[in-house]
Amino acid sequence: MLRSLALTAAAVFAALTPTARLTARPPPPATTWPMFGGSPTRNMANLNDHGIPDIPDPGKGTNLLWTAALGSRTYTQPVVAGGRVYVGTNNEQPRNPRDTVKTVDGIEPADKGVLMCFDARTGKFLWQAVHDKLPSGMVNDWPKEGIASSPAVDGDRVYYVSNRAEVVCVDANGFADGNQGFQGEKYRDATDADVLWSVDMMTQFKVFPHNLACCCPLVVGDVVYVVTTNGVDEGHVNIPSPDAPSVLALDKRTGKLLWSDKSPGKNILHSQWSGPAYTADPVPQVIVPLGDGWLRAFDPATGILLWKFDGNPKGTRYELGGTGTRNDFIGYPVVHGGRVYIGTGQDPEHFSGIAHFWAVDLARAVENGRTNPGRDVSPRWNCFYPAAAVNRRSALAWHYGGPDLRPFAARDFVFGRTLSTACVVGDVLYAGETQGDLHCLDARTGRPYWVYDTKGTLWASPYYVDGKVYVATESGDLFVFKHASRPEAVGDIYLTPPAGPRDANVRRRGVQKAVESRCLLAKVEFDTPLRATPAAAGGMFYITTEKTLYAFGTKGQ
Repeated sequence: MLRSLALTAAAVFAALTPTARLTARPPPPATTWPMFGGSPTRNMANLNDHGIPDIPDPGKGTNLLWTAALGSRTYTQPVVAGGRVYVGTNNEQPRNPRDTVKTVDGIEPADKGVLMCFDARTGKFLWQAVHDKLPSGMVNDWPKEGIASSPAVDGDRVYYVSNRAEVVCVDANGFADGNQGFQGEKYRDATDADVLWSVDMMTQFKVFPHNLACCCPLVVGDVVYVVTTNGVDEGHVNIPSPDAPSVLALDKRTGKLLWSDKSPGKNILHSQWSGPAYTADPVPQVIVPLGDGWLRAFDPATGILLWKFDGNPKGTRYELGGTGTRNDFIGYPVVHGGRVYIGTGQDPEHFSGIAHFWAVDLARAVENGRTNPGRDVSPRWNCFYPAAAVNRRSALAWHYGGPDLRPFAARDFVFGRTLSTACVVGDVLYAGETQGDLHCLDARTGRPYWVYDTKGTLWASPYYVDGKVYVATESGDLFVFKHASRPEAVGDIYLTPPAGPRDANVRRRGVQKAVESRCLLAKVEFDTPLRATPAAAGGMFYITTEKTLYAFGTKGQ
């Protein structure tokens, strides 16, 4: 049954006594979530942490251990490693008086991008990386957006992409162990970041980021992989730097370029806001969604293209303003069970529209591309049946989405554009779409078990931990669903057409109520939008609103 938790997280924290706030501290995290997606596979499923408490305890509120102030925009999933939590944000709640400006209205925060670091056990602020805004303005660096890159932590090094389109490597210890590496930091107070090296993608590679550089880096071995965000100009038609790279592979120790790729060229639709994943099965490959709507796999060492897959059916077209049928990617590819899963999408300002979710068979992709590196392994003739004769050289495992042609259907497409990265647990896949629907699918076949309307916009990804799936909405609601290894199909979702409008409405309401009664455990209300995916590590659960980082756990654990 749905447990109504109409308590704001802020109200729960306020209910704690000062003593409880200081003593409700767990031991240092024993497990980590060191990058966006937790691992190079980017799967939003945490199979290591258990004992995650209810969020929050509606009675005493003792599950809320601490909070920390952020800025006013937070898009990044918290990253937890080495006993520290890292979050990208802006400077609207300055930690340093230096980062303010005097105006006619008084002292105000200076507009900057900030990566903050906190003690994971206590919430103590440790240090921050502060970046000035680009002088070119909103076309490259949108006002007040801050840093939208979740970092990747590798040992005592932290890698992220700044709002200035720099790939930055900083010391996880800040200046506590002295000034390491690069010695020319602009900001060098005790709580500033110790920069080891940085690569300016705009200066060095002529990259033209559209609105904001935001890739969450991938670190594998001695290499850092990033998508550059190269895109269109303010007119949304011209591509100022079609020959600039879309993918960079850098030496993680020095930032030296190892290889790059510019495959999209003049075919970039808008921008390139996704990022890479990695797998060694069946062969090592870096899998990258790019701004022309193609998914590509590269040899990690050389950058040689292994295979490519078109995320859009043939004949689709991109239209300025988001009304077309061709999309690119915002969510990241997820590798699980020999497949890669990804959905197509667009800038959320383009609103929803028809989209597609794909499962690509990696063994078939590699085998079909082995004799002809770079082979197109997309389905042929817009045939989405993997066993069809025309698809003998395709790597299609299954397809979900496209038009919903049933009379009286609620909308004219099955799956809408997505900003989210998928969450796959065993044979069950969860995928969110921008306009608020959460889809629970059979990861083997793509068959839907149920679809639930959160009635809020989804920027975040569904996140699994400890038997539950968490879905955060821009409306400030955190939905908690019970995961089942073999979900029960709810309602006749897409198999037969409704008898009429009334029947269609009855069916939709019936599915919604059935999912609530069978799967929905709780709905927690926060006081500001939730645009970032939550994360868990060491038995603790971290979630960010636009302006606050919350840490939940069990006292004395």
